[in-house]
Amino acid sequence: MKSFGVGSGFGEALLSLLQSRGRVFGPVRGADGICRLGPLSRWSDLCPDPPYLPPKKYLFPPRERLWSLAADEYRRNGRCAEAMALVGLAPCDLRALAYLDRVFADDPHYQERRRRTLLVGTACTPTEECSCLVGDYPPGDIFLAGDRLWCGSAQGEEFAARLLSVLGDEQDRPLPPPEAAGRPASNGRLLAAFGRSAEAPLWARIAKRCLSCGACSAVCPTCTCYDVVDEALPGKAPQRFRTWDNCFFTSFALVAGGHNFRRDRAERLRFRFEHKFFGFGTLRGETSCVGCGRCARACPVGISLEEIRQALLTESPR
Repeated sequence: MKSFGVGSGFGEALLSLLQSRGRVFGPVRGADGICRLGPLSRWSDLCPDPPYLPPKKYLFPPRERLWSLAADEYRRNGRCAEAMALVGLAPCDLRALAYLDRVFADDPHYQERRRRTLLVGTACTPTEECSCLVGDYPPGDIFLAGDRLWCGSAQGEEFAARLLSVLGDEQDRPLPPPEAAGRPASNGRLLAAFGRSAEAPLWARIAKRCLSCGACSAVCPTCTCYDVVDEALPGKAPQRFRTWDNCFFTSFALVAGGHNFRRDRAERLRFRFEHKFFGFGTLRGETSCVGCGRCARACPVGISLEEIRQALLTESPR
């Protein structure tokens, strides 16, 4: 990983180069005061607050066509992914995208967009809801913090090399040590407490406040649940779409015959906690919660994963 000193005008110069490559998106504050990811025209327009929705929507869209049927032939969505850059990303969002890279490692739709996407991170100011998993350098292609720039990939180094005229120092500098970790990514005591908690009253107590609205999953940067829907409308070619789904919806675990694997809110709450902190499948044992705090900010009744984590550690029987 290479590190450089940079001048004050580096951001605008970098943005200009990225715009010559493709579309550029970053967190921008709207007229309503809310920070959202959208087209970026000036580096100075970058919003320091975390965007309400995470950057995953550009790589894993809420709705995308997988294929259509024409002349008895299945045709994959032929639209080629465009080159783009996501800039101004906080370390937690960079770590979330690194997690999605592993989840969708064999997904051709995701991987095509990912190959054409450059990730540029910036330092952030944590909010009250944050519990970031710091302790290492965030992944990505380029990361900016103050007057320092780090290149995390060969593509990032290529872009930095093309802007040496505005770099304060083109020589490598020693990297400063990473920050101390806010909380461990994996906690043996937490896993043991969770394993004993199937009948624990805390799930029902917290779920009693839950509205099953799914806001927490909708804003989560690492939630990947989706449904596959076929559309066969009169006069149109049959099509198959992938759409975001939500584990808090009552229909999520509903199967043929009317059976539901997670019928009540307490079961759905426990399932979500397990998914976020302990993973599934090949990623079992790895947390997907990056501590961004979006779930706590979006929940209309103030439930957060951190609240549940603390309750498990203090209330679980020994």
